[in-house]
Amino acid sequence: MKTVIIDNSLCTLPIAEGTSPELICRYIHALAETGVKYVELDFRTVMKMQELPDCVEYIFRLGDPMFAQLTQAFDFRYVVVTMHDIKDEIDVGNTPVILEIPRFEGFNRKLQALAQKFVSGPISMIRVRSSFDFMNIEQAKELVWRSKSAFTVPIDVCPMDAKRTALDTALKVSNAGVDSMTLCMGKSKSYASLEDFLFTMTMVFNSMPKEYSIPALCKAEAYHRIIFGLKSADRITEIMEHVDYDISHLTNTDTGDRVKMHVSLKDRMMLRRSYVSALQRFAEEEDIPEDIAQEIFDAIDHFDMSLYDQIFVQDEKNKILN
Repeated sequence: MKTVIIDNSLCTLPIAEGTSPELICRYIHALAETGVKYVELDFRTVMKMQELPDCVEYIFRLGDPMFAQLTQAFDFRYVVVTMHDIKDEIDVGNTPVILEIPRFEGFNRKLQALAQKFVSGPISMIRVRSSFDFMNIEQAKELVWRSKSAFTVPIDVCPMDAKRTALDTALKVSNAGVDSMTLCMGKSKSYASLEDFLFTMTMVFNSMPKEYSIPALCKAEAYHRIIFGLKSADRITEIMEHVDYDISHLTNTDTGDRVKMHVSLKDRMMLRRSYVSALQRFAEEEDIPEDIAQEIFDAIDHFDMSLYDQIFVQDEKNKILN
């Protein structure tokens, strides 16, 4: 996927009191392993950190011109300046600037040049932070094309969710080849969720780009719960509950009967691990030659799960049937 992802959770969500810098570092590492290229921070997070891990690049959200001096203390890749911030000259040294605008309409290269007079660093990216109307694929492509034609720098889209279109917008503008996209890990009423985006790519479109990792995302989710003090279910848990619910309410188009899940996704994972472990023990105890053992394990990867469901889900095991 050509579009790179910026995560802004550390500058938009409230951080739990007492969160340690070490925990934030682990969270950032997990985001990097997931495939996030940039992490956006505000002064709250920066003031907690003595140094920033070098696994990703960082964007500093200015928030108020009074925090501009922090750009001299940390090696930020970009600093975000909004049109609202531009009232007086802002000194961010030579740090490249992301100019955040509320919409495309009415903004062009002339406005970019005007804004440049107020900031010391070069304007190196335009971010459009807006709640977009529902678009089809062709409209999304036209939006990205017009934005790239209107400005001389890369374009970042930060889809807001006021119109409940944030996820849809994120999927379509990434497909249309926008340069970068700002998402928020976790549950947010304002932004498109990073988990929603990656799980939709995986489960709906079956097109997860190789540079992204769902296992790493799950690790990041664990740190996310602690850092932001979540008391309710995290976003991945909610997604999996929806998956189970939706599948269990499908209708067989041939018979008209409601589809009944025999084993939940979690149980299937448990069964598969049990089956693999049993075969591994068998191979070790029986001293099977390596080439035959390898054939067994290769076969596991292409094994029909329904066959060993029948082996494990019988009689004394029927308690896990729905």
